Amino acid sequence: MLGMMSHPHHEQFVPRFCKNYADVGTAIRKGLDAYKADVEAGTFPTEEYSPYKISEKEEAIFMELVEPDKSDIKQKLSDTSKKLIEADEYETIKVY
Repeated sequence: MLGMMSHPHHEQFVPRFCKNYADVGTAIRKGLDAYKADVEAGTFPTEEYSPYKISEKEEAIFMELVEPDKSDIKQKLSDTSKKLIEADEYETIKVY
């Protein structure tokens, strides 16, 4: 194992055949937490990290194309988010 033990159920049960060589799970979690905080704060992405440009005309055409699907997309995103949260909360370990 490469130390992917940051999830609570992994901390409770570690198979005897696993040896922890590095704690990369914690590093990954910290990186993802920092990324999430930047996105939620609106500090990422910025122009510095967005080298691709779209003209105002192209943007208007794109927005016109996606407008009819906006409410459907929001509902599917909400449904998926709920399913993922519930799946993680009630994850069980099945050993053998």
